[in-house]
Amino acid sequence: MLRKYLPSVCMFVCLLLCVLLIGRVVLHNDIPLHMPRTTVQRVSGRDTEQDTRQITLDGGALTTLISRQLPFDFPLTNLNIQLTEQGSACFTADIDPNALELPRAASILLPNTCKLTAVVSIGYQEGSIILHPQTLEIGGLILPHSLLEPVCDTLAEAATDGLRAQGISLQSLSIENEILYINLD
Repeated sequence: MLRKYLPSVCMFVCLLLCVLLIGRVVLHNDIPLHMPRTTVQRVSGRDTEQDTRQITLDGGALTTLISRQLPFDFPLTNLNIQLTEQGSACFTADIDPNALELPRAASILLPNTCKLTAVVSIGYQEGSIILHPQTLEIGGLILPHSLLEPVCDTLAEAATDGLRAQGISLQSLSIENEILYINLD
């Protein structure tokens, strides 16, 4: 009697294992399936006197690096990062204002989705990228930049995770001529 059901049981177990394997592949969060896979170009030092290894990223490469690592439920969409001559970064994105703890008057005035523009300074500490908000404007309203700190923390973590996913260990960084230079160990 057991031999009668054995092929059905084996097929059921194989089907279950296939479903679990497909689910693991689809739900794996290291590199989302909807984002293009990019690599970071490694270059040697800018000067002949400098023999440290460096990576250079422009605003577009930095946007891609961070976007690949962001959680799917992150409140910013259409993220664009531009590095400035002053050594900071200008972030533009669409945001649902309800995702931030805005003052009551601001949340009443703003629509469900509006444009966010923020200027942040880029730094590093103990091998991790750190972003500090300097200015914040949402939907034309200038708001306290401290409201953006949780978003900046997530963006900085995504940038650091993106570098580590490529096997890059950050030693120091600088911004010159709208290019982010990352010095390696």
